[in-house]
Amino acid sequence: MQLIYNLKLLFIILWAHLIQNALTAITSSSPAISGITKDIVANIGEDIEFNCTVQNVGRLSVSWAKRTPKSGSGSVVLSMRSILSLSDPRYTIVETKDNKTDSAVYTFKITKIETSDTGSYECQVILAATEKITKTLNLAVKHPAIISQERTPKSMVVTEGESLEITCYADGFPQPTLSWERAHNAIMPAGGQMHLGATLRIKEVHRLDRGAYYCIATNGVGQPDRRLIRVEVEFRPQIAIQRPKIAQMLSHAAELECTVQAYPAPAVFWYRSGSKLQTDSQHQISNTASSHETTTSVLRIASISESDFGDYYCNATNKLGHADARLHLFQPVIPVPSIF
Repeated sequence: MQLIYNLKLLFIILWAHLIQNALTAITSSSPAISGITKDIVANIGEDIEFNCTVQNVGRLSVSWAKRTPKSGSGSVVLSMRSILSLSDPRYTIVETKDNKTDSAVYTFKITKIETSDTGSYECQVILAATEKITKTLNLAVKHPAIISQERTPKSMVVTEGESLEITCYADGFPQPTLSWERAHNAIMPAGGQMHLGATLRIKEVHRLDRGAYYCIATNGVGQPDRRLIRVEVEFRPQIAIQRPKIAQMLSHAAELECTVQAYPAPAVFWYRSGSKLQTDSQHQISNTASSHETTTSVLRIASISESDFGDYYCNATNKLGHADARLHLFQPVIPVPSIF
């Protein structure tokens, strides 16, 4: 009985060795990608090449393909063995075979690379209609920073006292660094002459924060890209009076003046005893915008009579509110010589 048991055990061991040897033989003859070029970072205009080494290639088809996740197929085949699938003059495919080892190297070359060449490239060994062996490498092409015209605003309008947030978007490789500056090297709202980061934030915007801001994108490739963003700050009118009391003699001319700061530009009117004054033979009203947010209004009275003495009101209004200022015209005790 012991002899029979030993013979069975020996038979099992021999059978296991035979199976292992058979599997080893099958495995050693199976195709495999033994090497592929590492990921590449290159500059625009350079020439590059990808190498893929396939063992036990036999008569199998080997191709290079570019991964295109947005397309339905998932990839675009560029070559099949030693034949190009796309007729791009920048492409070259070379098949170098070693019959002794039944291996081959497939070299795919691209001359004068462009930004559009960026992506993942796949070496594929086609085993069956639905089966293949693959290895992938990535090509990154350096290109200058470019600020997105569509996603980055040209201008922003904010009401005084509110917060403001502007985000600048830029593409490029390497990833761009973003910063902000004001025109004419003006001081930034938070202090200093530069703000680092893609987003510029201003808490409780003041009218002095209005003006031109530059988003600057740089990544060390080519020249930095710059984009101008104009910030407009809306605020309700404020009136300044240099001479609130005006003395003038009868039958002489007088001028009453008020200066209004507001944005948007205000409508400015003059009132007397609750009635709005109009330009006529006795009164002349002129409004002059002396700056982006300053309007000077002058009421000229041609020849003063007794009824002209008293209070006048300068009124300024825009969509955010209104303001009034009182000016008083009176007859002096001591005659004042006319300057007109």
